[in-house]
Amino acid sequence: MNNDYELIALDMDDTLLRSDKTISDETIESFKKVRDAGKYVVICTGRPVAEIAPYDEQFKEMQYYICESGALVYDHFAKKPAARHTIDTSAMEAIIDAISHDDVMVQVMVNGASIVEGAKIPNMAHYQMGVYVSLYSTVAKKVDDIIPVIRDNAGSIEKINVYHTSREASIRTSERLAAKNLPIERIYAETASLELSPKGIHKGVGIADLASSLNIPIEKTIAVGDADNDIPMLKTAGLSLAVANANGHAKAAADLIIPDNNHDGCLYAINKYLLG
Repeated sequence: MNNDYELIALDMDDTLLRSDKTISDETIESFKKVRDAGKYVVICTGRPVAEIAPYDEQFKEMQYYICESGALVYDHFAKKPAARHTIDTSAMEAIIDAISHDDVMVQVMVNGASIVEGAKIPNMAHYQMGVYVSLYSTVAKKVDDIIPVIRDNAGSIEKINVYHTSREASIRTSERLAAKNLPIERIYAETASLELSPKGIHKGVGIADLASSLNIPIEKTIAVGDADNDIPMLKTAGLSLAVANANGHAKAAADLIIPDNNHDGCLYAINKYLLG
């Protein structure tokens, strides 16, 4: 088996993480094998650093996290950002207007932190995000009103997630933003989430920038994902893999389909394609 690949980037939710948000012991053990082989396994997620922190011990063999869909590359060993991109300040008022038309829960990411309206956390199932109640209760910074947070942190916000009650509602918000021709990226995630990132920034940029900084040719990278926000990295990496539970768009963008997230698909990818 060809084991010339040097780096594998794994999406977290519904890819590396099982449905109960855990990781198998065998997969965790494989991270050390990768490091011992002089190669890299990295997380490439839409989550901010704060939401990866509960897994820091399990990820102790990983030096880098590509966070916030490529907006922040974090050096886990040095405990500091290696690269960072922020949303243009000119977009903020238009974003505020666009999200004011529907019942939404908004998450703002600043310097790797997660900021949300605390009163909405117990009701996250209403926004199709119920599985994250415990995580947000633990790691998110809680505020009473998210709008002043957006205004006060203009120029420092890496990413904004807008959680809706339905996919149709997220499409309406996306269409309102598209009509404003803003310098942002819009991408769907989860069941009814809309992710807003700096213009030109996505997971594909994150994996390309990290590979370049490590002097790894992009053709020697592997990406594993399951959803629309993974498609840019699936199209960028030298080998793209979709877990069997991935949506149709991600599967169409992938070179190969591997076992699902509940049957150690990422472990399969590491052993077969990275370690060989």
